[in-house]
Amino acid sequence: MKNGNAMRTLFLGAVLIVLTACASSPGMKIGNTVTLCCPGDYASYRSYGVEAVTLPLFLRDYVVAQFDTAFQEKGVTRNDQRSDLVVNLAYRHVNLNPEQQTIDPFIRMESMNVELDYIAAIDISIRERTGGKVVWGGTVSRLHSVQPGEYMHSASAAAAFLETFRDVLGEYPAHGE
Repeated sequence: MKNGNAMRTLFLGAVLIVLTACASSPGMKIGNTVTLCCPGDYASYRSYGVEAVTLPLFLRDYVVAQFDTAFQEKGVTRNDQRSDLVVNLAYRHVNLNPEQQTIDPFIRMESMNVELDYIAAIDISIRERTGGKVVWGGTVSRLHSVQPGEYMHSASAAAAFLETFRDVLGEYPAHGE
């Protein structure tokens, strides 16, 4: 039993070291995964609207702007009132330290003097406005190790989000294909 726990702890430690090394390499690396691709009638989709209700306010404007740029490169235009598609950008985070499960990384008390380790993810769901059929899905995520007093660097993050959205949307069929 002890060997199993020791091996599990060693394995999790190795995974964390690899993830931390990737996260602390030069630049701001954001991972991505396509979760659903291409059951829709892509030739007929000309416009989309965006729902970003669960994105933290400080992320919302530039994350949506970078998504807009990447998605419009696929030949669709944004129209939140009348659109063929609705894009939902939903934020979630996973605390990696069991003792920190109740800590919200965006509402830190000044007296809290701990490093927070968590994975921040944005789930992307694209559905038809009429009928609600989901026609594409993906996730972008990044490992964070945040020291007390650190803050989000939005200029470098915006460029990283654009690169990541272009990558995750790589297999999304361009309008007219």
